Amino acid sequence: MNCCHVKNQCLVIRLPKEIDHCQAEQIRQECERSFMNFIIRDIIFDFSDTSFMDSSGIGLILGRVRQIHPINGKVYLFGGNEIVRKMLEMSGIQNVVTVLDTIEEVKEVYE
Repeated sequence: MNCCHVKNQCLVIRLPKEIDHCQAEQIRQECERSFMNFIIRDIIFDFSDTSFMDSSGIGLILGRVRQIHPINGKVYLFGGNEIVRKMLEMSGIQNVVTVLDTIEEVKEVYE
């Protein structure tokens, strides 16, 4: 899938157009490989290209929150259309992550 890359100890996950159970599992596996091969301090989920997400996407995010929490890392969300943002809002996930509104804010996290 190749949606993950690491820059300055920040795992950036560029999510696909649709996130369902199958896609979420592939992304999770790729994240695990990144954690095994790099030192990761923070995670950015980039929803710029995503137009659909089911509850497995929320599970994917929460799993990374649990993974990064013990090392005092942070999880950030960026982008997403109105449907994706509404799903994130309804899940309450915004209480445990930071939402970034501009590309400048994203760059501040990993630079």
